[in-house]
Amino acid sequence: MSVLRGRMTAGFPAMVCAFGVLLSLALPGQAADRIIAYTGYLPPLSINEQRKGIAVELMELVAEASGLDIDIRFAPWKRAQVLAETTPGSLLFTIARSQERREKFEYIAPLLYTESALVTLDQPLDSFEKAIETGKLVGVHLGSLRSRILKQAGTTNYAEIPSADQMTTMLQTGRIDAWYTMPMRANYMFRQLGYDPKRLVVGAPVSHGIQWLAANKSIDPRIRARLAKAVSEVWRDPRYWKIVDRYAG
Repeated sequence: MSVLRGRMTAGFPAMVCAFGVLLSLALPGQAADRIIAYTGYLPPLSINEQRKGIAVELMELVAEASGLDIDIRFAPWKRAQVLAETTPGSLLFTIARSQERREKFEYIAPLLYTESALVTLDQPLDSFEKAIETGKLVGVHLGSLRSRILKQAGTTNYAEIPSADQMTTMLQTGRIDAWYTMPMRANYMFRQLGYDPKRLVVGAPVSHGIQWLAANKSIDPRIRARLAKAVSEVWRDPRYWKIVDRYAG
């Protein structure tokens, strides 16, 4: 008996090790089922941890549809992009598409379609040419694709501002003359800060965009496929437009 017990004891660690290997093979991708998703403070799309935002709530639906545990983390927008670029397997939302960004990220699926305009408190500005002609100082979000669009349009009289809160107050107090943004963002922020959104003068749309769900270049193709399928399901979910309307109204 003692010999037999000795053999069993000697072989026990090997059995445990073998069982662990089999268990890991039986549960593929378990560690990958938890994934970090970065976003910025971009109201009303991504507001903060407490008040969430349109895109944040949509990402919660994506997590539900995909069966993934998505850990949403906020950071200033430029930093959020750097974090997603340097964190293997992570996600980034909501991000517009550009050639430079395509070299850094894998684009998975569109979350929202948006339009942007020049928002003022006096005369409507229906084009970049009009803004240049009138000499208006245009505010734009720091690190956004819109700042590049302004440059490409030949606008030189503009200021890149870190946050929507600052931009709202600067427009209200006359420190900038116009805000190049999504009208629903300007309307939302004016309401949130206690200003009268009826004062806002929204020009004609000067650009249209897609707010994407993107990922670090190292993302597992299987996870990417699950996310893409989940986003397509969320677009058909009746809760989608209820979420959008709740923030945009």
